[in-house]
Amino acid sequence: MSRLNTQELSLMDSTVRRLSQRHIELRTFQRLLRQARIDLNGAAILDAGCGNGHGLELLARTYRPRRLVGIDLMPEQIERARRRGLAAELRVGDITRIEEPGGTFDAVFVFAILHHVPAWREALAELARVLRPGGVLLIEELHGKTVDLSDRYLGTSHPTAARFDWSMFRAGLADAGFEIAGESSLLFSAVRSFAAIRVA
Repeated sequence: MSRLNTQELSLMDSTVRRLSQRHIELRTFQRLLRQARIDLNGAAILDAGCGNGHGLELLARTYRPRRLVGIDLMPEQIERARRRGLAAELRVGDITRIEEPGGTFDAVFVFAILHHVPAWREALAELARVLRPGGVLLIEELHGKTVDLSDRYLGTSHPTAARFDWSMFRAGLADAGFEIAGESSLLFSAVRSFAAIRVA
């Protein structure tokens, strides 16, 4: 997984990003969960790639999980998350090698992280491993062409191997043992959210 460069770190810590997570991304996940008839109140939840902890804060307030864990590759982001004073377990970690036993979580949330991960298929398999059978992955991602445009015009920098189209991404989910329960597009399919159930 690649670290965020200075430009993207600034974007991820911005007011616009916080508003997007709260009013668009989380609400989309909630709608997908309702459609799949999944209730996460009191669940064990992992935020994989938790960044500065804003998403964790939203998850804690929305679902009151019995256990909430956040991992991120960047120690400075974990430190920012700790400053929020959340009742969450926070640690530096790699999404392709999560230090948790198999079948630990009822749900895993991923707020647009896999386009930083060259081994994104391995990451999906690892996310499936730490979910219990029947557990749900809520994942938002960017189409490879969207990532191209971001790098060209916004000064971000992403690994080429982490760029995928939606057919590739759906195939990656299936190969990892997931069945898609719902999906939703944003910005003419530049960004897409998925609810995927671990079936294997």
